[in-house]
Amino acid sequence: MQYLLDLFLGGNLNQSLNEDFKKKQNNKQYIETICAHPDQQSLEKILKQLKKTNIKRLIQELETINEEELYTSFIHGINHNERVLFWAYILSLQCGLEEADIRIVLDATKYHDVGRVNDLVDPSHGRRSAQVIAQLVNDPIYENKENMGLLQGIVELHSLKDTMAEQIMKKYGITDKSRFYTLFSILKDADALDRIRITYMLDIVSCLNPTYLRILYSKRLLLAAHELNEFYMKNEEHTKGGKYEKYLY
Repeated sequence: MQYLLDLFLGGNLNQSLNEDFKKKQNNKQYIETICAHPDQQSLEKILKQLKKTNIKRLIQELETINEEELYTSFIHGINHNERVLFWAYILSLQCGLEEADIRIVLDATKYHDVGRVNDLVDPSHGRRSAQVIAQLVNDPIYENKENMGLLQGIVELHSLKDTMAEQIMKKYGITDKSRFYTLFSILKDADALDRIRITYMLDIVSCLNPTYLRILYSKRLLLAAHELNEFYMKNEEHTKGGKYEKYLY
């Protein structure tokens, strides 16, 4: 991610990153969303709009992901966590979150998949991740039980249907429904935006159904999500997934 930021900020990126999006935009799942939200944001535009302080914060957050704690996988490993954190940070800024809520969202994105035991569909991995995440974060805000409950709650819910939200709130003693819904929506959308990695460069198939994205701004990030994933695929020597080159094309 640092390499990507350096290229964009230095104006040195001269490769096309939207080939996959050009294919996917003809996907019937995409048509409705793109028609309703034609102003698709490019990755370049998003990065240029970030203030220097936000770029610095983003780099710091990426550098503090404890890779040793992550599930080792091309699909759900460090590169996925970096991209999900990136989208969660962008959405947090867009939603105007308070600092404590940004902290909760970013910590959740760093370790939302630590409970994984495989790359298959596994509704229970969120619960397993929530069970251990308190040991992986270190911030004074978590002395507040509501904040810790929110962190564990959104992590557990990210692998479950949204209809489980009320049950999860009760489990973790969460009292602020609006806050909980905002935070889990950001985590789920950020995670969903990276689902396009699973079908990279296939003709029109996509594992992301954008009509289900919860936040309106998320629906404008389809182009940028494809571009970010393509950057990782095409520049694997500069990302942390180089040993998985055989999966890239």
